[in-house]
Amino acid sequence: DDGDALLQQLRERIGRIRVGPFTDGPEPFCGPVISSRAADEIIAAQSRLAEGGAHLLVEAKRMKSGSGLISPGLVDVSPMSHPPADEEFFGPLLQVIRVATFKAALTTANATRYGLAAGLISDDAALYSEFRDTVRAGIINWNQSLTGASGAAPFGGIGRSGNHRPSGLFAADYCAYPVASIEVPELKPPSPLPPGLE
Repeated sequence: DDGDALLQQLRERIGRIRVGPFTDGPEPFCGPVISSRAADEIIAAQSRLAEGGAHLLVEAKRMKSGSGLISPGLVDVSPMSHPPADEEFFGPLLQVIRVATFKAALTTANATRYGLAAGLISDDAALYSEFRDTVRAGIINWNQSLTGASGAAPFGGIGRSGNHRPSGLFAADYCAYPVASIEVPELKPPSPLPPGLE
């Protein structure tokens, strides 16, 4: 099945991601999360998902005690008896939810308070058009990475994600307001006077 093949490739690729301090050579793909506490929170979130019935396909692990270095994790939350809590994890912990149809995928993708980024991997332009018009996110990509955004994009995210603020060329409009002005270089009474004025 295509879903199984995709998950197998994800498992293999995740195992090749280099994590480490920026001074490492060769250069790592990603560094630590913001703090040791943040790393603890990612590991705790992974444990909660597993206790709820999720399958750990690649377990995220502490790489160095007292630091924010953790290896990436991949969790299939589909087997859970109840949907996972609607929360964002600020770290390398990818949740997979398997569904039977594209419509179910859209419904699942939109069943969140968040909406920073969404993407579709498909060769079908019509499918992408439906995805783009239906998915609730501030950045929507087709066959591209979901992370990172050009500073020239009107980027913000919706819901409880991102900053929901315009950027790039749109930032000037967000920081300004329109002003209308009527200007005459010399003061003169209107002629003729409006009705009711003498």
